[in-house]
Amino acid sequence: MAAQMNLEMLRQYAPQSAILAFTPLNTGSPMQDWCRHLQQNPMRRRELEEFAILGDVVVRIADEIEAEPVDKVKILSLEYAVKVLGDETDALEFVRCVRAIASPDAGQYELQQIASHYYGEIRRRGIPEVLKEMGMLGMEMSAVTAPLSGRELNVFESRPFLMKLSRADKRRSREAAKSCLPLPEPTPNFDAEMDSVMHRIGCQKITRMITDEFEEYYLSDGDKSLEELDRDFLTFESLEQYDENGTINIRMNGGQSAVVAFDFECEIDASYLPSDVRGLSSIISHLFVGHQMGGSEARKAREFIAESRPEMIPFKYSVDAAGRPFSDNEFDEWLTLRLEQIYYRQVVRTVRKVRSIRNSSFEYLSENEINPDYDEMQYVAGVCRVLWQKMRGDFHIRSLRSASYQDLYLRLRGTKDTAAVAELKKTAFAAYKERNEISLKEFTALNTVAKSQEARLANQISAAARKWIRTVEEASMGRLRFLKFALYNDPEAKGFTRQEKQRLWDSVRNRESELKAEMNAKQSQQMLFGQPALVKIVHAA
Repeated sequence: MAAQMNLEMLRQYAPQSAILAFTPLNTGSPMQDWCRHLQQNPMRRRELEEFAILGDVVVRIADEIEAEPVDKVKILSLEYAVKVLGDETDALEFVRCVRAIASPDAGQYELQQIASHYYGEIRRRGIPEVLKEMGMLGMEMSAVTAPLSGRELNVFESRPFLMKLSRADKRRSREAAKSCLPLPEPTPNFDAEMDSVMHRIGCQKITRMITDEFEEYYLSDGDKSLEELDRDFLTFESLEQYDENGTINIRMNGGQSAVVAFDFECEIDASYLPSDVRGLSSIISHLFVGHQMGGSEARKAREFIAESRPEMIPFKYSVDAAGRPFSDNEFDEWLTLRLEQIYYRQVVRTVRKVRSIRNSSFEYLSENEINPDYDEMQYVAGVCRVLWQKMRGDFHIRSLRSASYQDLYLRLRGTKDTAAVAELKKTAFAAYKERNEISLKEFTALNTVAKSQEARLANQISAAARKWIRTVEEASMGRLRFLKFALYNDPEAKGFTRQEKQRLWDSVRNRESELKAEMNAKQSQQMLFGQPALVKIVHAA
């Protein structure tokens, strides 16, 4: 889809696109086109020389000894973790938890983002609390991706019970053994010859594919029009020309593998659209999720389809049905009608033509009604379809199409109290375990959202709570006892959220520790430098 987009439209609306960088201009001279393309993209010269195009992705050849993504992240090395955390045991646990939290196929960028986030959390909240949170989250994520054998905690083995055959069973076994066919005669010569042949051909490595993997796609007719067949045939010829230059063909031995470096569809976003229709990306995202987040847009879109083509939808949607997410067929129909509404302009183009009859020729004018924005409309349609498919590939956005998951997610993000977050976590567990409304992966995602929401709310303190905190920080021991009593009985204190109450009690404990430390210091000074009155009287006598 991405590789078949109009390159002229890409140059106009997305000149920095990776699709253009990895698509050399084809003028029939591969070497000249390749050199000119390198000159036009000097910042991507190394990528263009090392990578190769394979359909809609760009791949690079990697050796078997290439390091894993986790080994390439410098901030995940043990030396860096020990330097930041100050303890080797904590550093080992930190690296292990990051690996457990990340997915098995996580890339270098994802691992770096996770490690950077938790380094910041450690600086704010301390090592023990963050490591405990990381360990719990890593256990939950590992439980989702671990195989069945990895979830077994204890395995007990015992010897199988051998059943003793009766006399009748033994007689039937002997009769069955008599009717079995005899084993074939051994063929040592043939077996030795086959082993020799397999030994000779078994260690060979293919360095180049003889069959063309693009031929079946580009040269098959299918439901293609004549123009599409001509375009695919020219594209196939271009691929054959560029084989010799090495920009398309991939050559590797048996000890190498292809690793995806760029995915053209992943590079496409709303910035690829023209500025006047860029708002379609927001509407598409609302149509995809539906329900509370996009129900109003879905209802408007279905009403738009019904008004444009009343013969296609002879009935009215109910309120609940109109707010559900769009299907792929509904989206294609809506997109077609919406683009026809946007690019409605029609012009009459006058063309001078020459016609020959027998030995004479004459000129005449012909008028054709055309849409001058047809190419741009097809380009916008291609970008919108890629955006739709990208949302379908995202687990969280795809899960938002479920009404239960979306309702719990919005309630978690909308709450302002960590006590409400704890209750919503219980509701999510009941929706997974008892009602089977969400899957295990969706419950794990919601649990992660709850943890992030708790981290967000930890620093959201109201002005009244801050005033109480300042009073606690300046209170004496007697005043502190009164404030501790007030935290249980004062109406204003009862109205605080759970995170505010937690901050207040943390301030009370810190203030108590400070006052006790001051009292201990004063007592130590009196013992060192002060003398009791009785000792002074004795010395005077």
